[in-house]
Amino acid sequence: MNTPLSVPAFENLPNSEDVVQISQWLKDAGLSSLELSNAQGTRLRISVGGCDIPASGVMPHAAAPLPIPTEDSPSTNIPVTAAYFGNLLLSNPITKEAFAPEGSSVRAEETVAMLQIGELTVPITAPQSGTVVQVMAKEGDLIGYGQTILTLCPS
Repeated sequence: MNTPLSVPAFENLPNSEDVVQISQWLKDAGLSSLELSNAQGTRLRISVGGCDIPASGVMPHAAAPLPIPTEDSPSTNIPVTAAYFGNLLLSNPITKEAFAPEGSSVRAEETVAMLQIGELTVPITAPQSGTVVQVMAKEGDLIGYGQTILTLCPS
């Protein structure tokens, strides 16, 4: 019978670099997930099973989920959301050129932002062609899974 490991209590969620390190430790140990909780009800679950990081350190892009229309939201703008978590990059880290500033036109699957998780960068792509209506977050913001980064007016 396996005995559970003693893990010290945590008061704050770990930062993105710590989560990357914990994920690597889990992978190295052959474990698929870790779940922590504290007395205040904060819960953290990290899963690493079935995710191979390419040698380049850049994850393949994932299309942002399309919004579900509701009667309360007659707007046809499309939110572009984060498929991962990390620090937001609105400009290319090498060329410093903005990916998709407000008012710019983008094509479907074009990179509109990136998330940086330690040394790993993950592109966020436009789900369809359109014009950037509003950028909802700032450069360097810590972005969570599913958070809206910008909105597009479809073309």
